[in-house]
Amino acid sequence: MGRVAVGGLVGLVCVLATIGALTRTADVLIGWILLGAGAGILVAFCAPRLARGRAAASGPDLRLGALTAAAFVTACLVVAGLLTTVGGGVTAALLVLLVVGGLGAARRRRPAPSAASGPPGVVVPHPPKPGPVADMATEELCAAWRRSYFLLALASGGPAHRLVVQRRQDFLDELERRDRSGFLRWLDSGAEAGSDPGPYLTTRS
Repeated sequence: MGRVAVGGLVGLVCVLATIGALTRTADVLIGWILLGAGAGILVAFCAPRLARGRAAASGPDLRLGALTAAAFVTACLVVAGLLTTVGGGVTAALLVLLVVGGLGAARRRRPAPSAASGPPGVVVPHPPKPGPVADMATEELCAAWRRSYFLLALASGGPAHRLVVQRRQDFLDELERRDRSGFLRWLDSGAEAGSDPGPYLTTRS
Protein backbone atom coordinates (compact mmCIF):
# COMPACT_ATOMS: atom_id res chain seq x y z
CA MET A 1 0.00 0.00 0.00
CA GLY A 2 2.86 2.37 0.83
CA ARG A 3 4.60 1.74 -2.48
CA VAL A 4 1.37 2.37 -4.39
CA ALA A 5 0.90 5.69 -2.60
CA VAL A 6 4.49 6.73 -3.24
CA GLY A 7 4.21 5.72 -6.88
CA GLY A 8 1.00 7.69 -7.29
CA LEU A 9 2.56 10.74 -5.66
CA VAL A 10 5.60 10.55 -7.93
CA GLY A 11 3.35 10.22 -10.96
CA LEU A 12 1.29 13.23 -9.88
CA VAL A 13 4.43 15.30 -9.38
CA CYS A 14 5.67 14.34 -12.84
CA VAL A 15 2.36 15.26 -14.46
CA LEU A 16 2.16 18.63 -12.68
CA ALA A 17 5.80 19.42 -13.44
CA THR A 18 5.23 18.62 -17.13
CA ILE A 19 2.18 20.88 -17.22
CA GLY A 20 4.14 23.63 -15.51
CA ALA A 21 7.00 23.30 -17.99
CA LEU A 22 4.66 23.39 -21.00
CA THR A 23 2.71 26.41 -19.82
CA ARG A 24 5.66 28.66 -19.00
CA THR A 25 7.90 30.57 -21.35
CA ALA A 26 11.52 29.66 -21.98
CA ASP A 27 12.73 32.77 -20.14
CA VAL A 28 10.86 31.75 -16.99
CA LEU A 29 12.19 28.20 -17.15
CA ILE A 30 15.76 29.43 -17.65
CA GLY A 31 15.36 31.78 -14.70
CA TRP A 32 14.17 28.93 -12.46
CA ILE A 33 17.08 26.76 -13.56
CA LEU A 34 19.56 29.53 -12.78
CA LEU A 35 17.99 30.15 -9.38
CA GLY A 36 18.05 26.42 -8.64
CA ALA A 37 21.70 26.22 -9.65
CA GLY A 38 22.52 29.14 -7.37
CA ALA A 39 20.69 27.52 -4.46
CA GLY A 40 22.47 24.23 -5.14
CA ILE A 41 25.90 25.86 -5.17
CA LEU A 42 25.13 27.72 -1.94
CA VAL A 43 24.01 24.55 -0.19
CA ALA A 44 26.92 22.51 -1.58
CA PHE A 45 29.48 24.87 -0.07
CA CYS A 46 27.68 25.80 3.17
CA ALA A 47 26.34 22.40 4.26
CA PRO A 48 29.79 20.85 5.01
CA ARG A 49 30.67 23.84 7.22
CA LEU A 50 27.44 23.64 9.17
CA ALA A 51 27.30 19.88 9.56
CA ARG A 52 28.54 18.54 12.89
CA GLY A 53 31.67 16.46 12.95
CA ARG A 54 32.88 17.65 9.55
CA ALA A 55 35.98 19.77 9.07
CA ALA A 56 35.42 23.33 8.00
CA ALA A 57 37.96 22.84 5.22
CA SER A 58 36.16 19.88 3.63
CA GLY A 59 35.13 20.17 -0.02
CA PRO A 60 31.67 21.03 -1.33
CA ASP A 61 28.90 18.44 -1.13
CA LEU A 62 28.15 18.20 -4.84
CA ARG A 63 25.49 15.53 -4.43
CA LEU A 64 23.51 17.59 -1.93
CA GLY A 65 23.90 20.66 -4.12
CA ALA A 66 22.56 18.83 -7.18
CA LEU A 67 19.61 17.47 -5.21
CA THR A 68 18.83 20.96 -3.91
CA ALA A 69 18.90 22.44 -7.41
CA ALA A 70 16.68 19.66 -8.79
CA ALA A 71 14.23 19.99 -5.89
CA PHE A 72 14.00 23.76 -6.37
CA VAL A 73 13.27 23.54 -10.09
CA THR A 74 10.80 20.67 -9.57
CA ALA A 75 8.96 22.61 -6.88
CA CYS A 76 8.63 25.63 -9.17
CA LEU A 77 7.28 23.46 -11.99
CA VAL A 78 4.82 21.66 -9.71
CA VAL A 79 3.48 24.96 -8.33
CA ALA A 80 3.13 26.27 -11.88
CA GLY A 81 1.25 23.10 -12.84
CA LEU A 82 -1.06 23.47 -9.86
CA LEU A 83 -1.77 27.10 -10.72
CA THR A 84 -2.66 26.08 -14.25
CA THR A 85 -4.91 23.16 -13.32
CA VAL A 86 -6.66 24.12 -10.08
CA GLY A 87 -6.09 27.86 -9.68
CA GLY A 88 -4.40 30.06 -7.11
CA GLY A 89 -6.78 29.50 -4.18
CA VAL A 90 -6.54 25.72 -4.17
CA THR A 91 -2.78 25.89 -4.74
CA ALA A 92 -2.32 28.18 -1.73
CA ALA A 93 -4.46 25.88 0.43
CA LEU A 94 -2.45 22.82 -0.65
CA LEU A 95 0.83 24.59 0.13
CA VAL A 96 -0.40 25.56 3.61
CA LEU A 97 -1.49 21.99 4.30
CA LEU A 98 1.88 20.72 3.09
CA VAL A 99 3.80 23.07 5.40
CA VAL A 100 1.60 22.27 8.40
CA GLY A 101 1.89 18.53 7.75
CA GLY A 102 5.67 18.78 7.46
CA LEU A 103 5.96 20.67 10.75
CA GLY A 104 3.72 18.13 12.47
CA ALA A 105 5.79 15.22 11.17
CA ALA A 106 9.01 16.88 12.32
CA ARG A 107 7.54 17.42 15.78
CA ARG A 108 6.46 13.78 16.06
CA ARG A 109 9.93 12.59 15.10
CA ARG A 110 11.60 14.75 17.74
CA PRO A 111 12.78 12.50 20.62
CA ALA A 112 11.09 13.16 23.94
CA PRO A 113 13.45 14.45 26.66
CA SER A 114 14.31 11.91 29.30
CA ALA A 115 13.16 12.43 32.85
CA ALA A 116 16.75 12.88 34.04
CA SER A 117 17.58 15.63 31.57
CA GLY A 118 17.15 19.29 32.30
CA PRO A 119 15.95 22.13 30.09
CA PRO A 120 18.06 22.99 27.02
CA GLY A 121 21.23 24.87 27.84
CA VAL A 122 21.08 23.95 31.55
CA VAL A 123 23.76 21.61 32.87
CA VAL A 124 22.31 19.15 35.36
CA PRO A 125 24.84 18.78 38.17
CA HIS A 126 26.10 15.35 38.98
CA PRO A 127 25.72 14.43 42.64
CA PRO A 128 28.88 13.53 44.50
CA LYS A 129 29.93 9.95 44.08
CA PRO A 130 28.84 7.96 47.10
CA GLY A 131 31.68 6.47 49.11
CA PRO A 132 32.73 5.97 52.69
CA VAL A 133 33.46 9.36 54.23
CA ALA A 134 35.54 7.64 56.89
CA ASP A 135 38.25 7.03 54.28
CA MET A 136 38.58 10.74 53.47
CA ALA A 137 41.25 12.94 55.01
CA THR A 138 39.95 15.76 57.20
CA GLU A 139 41.01 18.47 54.77
CA GLU A 140 39.41 16.54 51.92
CA LEU A 141 36.28 16.17 54.03
CA CYS A 142 36.11 19.93 54.64
CA ALA A 143 36.61 20.66 50.94
CA ALA A 144 33.90 18.16 50.01
CA TRP A 145 31.53 19.84 52.48
CA ARG A 146 32.11 23.24 50.83
CA ARG A 147 31.68 21.82 47.31
CA SER A 148 28.45 20.12 48.30
CA TYR A 149 26.96 23.51 49.15
CA PHE A 150 27.13 24.57 45.49
CA LEU A 151 25.83 21.19 44.35
CA LEU A 152 22.90 21.63 46.72
CA ALA A 153 22.09 24.98 45.12
CA LEU A 154 22.22 23.48 41.62
CA ALA A 155 20.28 20.29 42.39
CA SER A 156 16.84 21.89 42.55
CA GLY A 157 14.91 18.72 43.36
CA GLY A 158 14.47 15.02 42.85
CA PRO A 159 16.87 12.19 43.65
CA ALA A 160 19.96 14.35 43.07
CA HIS A 161 18.85 16.85 45.72
CA ARG A 162 18.10 14.12 48.25
CA LEU A 163 21.46 12.49 47.61
CA VAL A 164 23.35 15.76 48.18
CA VAL A 165 21.42 16.42 51.41
CA GLN A 166 22.21 12.94 52.70
CA ARG A 167 25.85 13.29 51.69
CA ARG A 168 26.17 16.59 53.56
CA GLN A 169 24.73 14.96 56.65
CA ASP A 170 27.34 12.21 56.36
CA PHE A 171 30.08 14.86 56.22
CA LEU A 172 28.75 16.53 59.36
CA ASP A 173 28.48 13.25 61.24
CA GLU A 174 32.04 12.30 60.33
CA LEU A 175 33.43 15.72 61.33
CA GLU A 176 31.69 15.50 64.68
CA ARG A 177 32.96 11.97 65.22
CA ARG A 178 36.57 12.95 64.52
CA ASP A 179 36.70 16.19 66.48
CA ARG A 180 33.59 16.94 68.51
CA SER A 181 35.09 19.92 70.33
CA GLY A 182 36.30 21.53 67.11
CA PHE A 183 32.99 20.74 65.44
CA LEU A 184 31.10 22.49 68.27
CA ARG A 185 33.43 25.50 68.09
CA TRP A 186 32.56 25.79 64.42
CA LEU A 187 28.83 25.62 65.19
CA ASP A 188 29.15 28.19 67.98
CA SER A 189 30.90 30.59 65.60
CA GLY A 190 27.71 30.75 63.54
CA ALA A 191 28.63 28.14 60.96
CA GLU A 192 27.02 28.77 57.59
CA ALA A 193 25.97 26.18 55.04
CA GLY A 194 29.02 26.78 52.86
CA SER A 195 31.61 27.83 55.44
CA ASP A 196 34.86 25.97 56.14
CA PRO A 197 34.97 24.05 59.43
CA GLY A 198 38.69 23.33 58.98
CA PRO A 199 40.14 26.26 60.98
CA TYR A 200 38.13 25.17 64.06
CA LEU A 201 39.33 21.57 64.04
CA THR A 202 42.30 20.45 66.09
CA THR A 203 43.17 17.65 63.65
CA ARG A 204 43.36 18.29 59.91
CA SER A 205 45.11 15.17 58.74
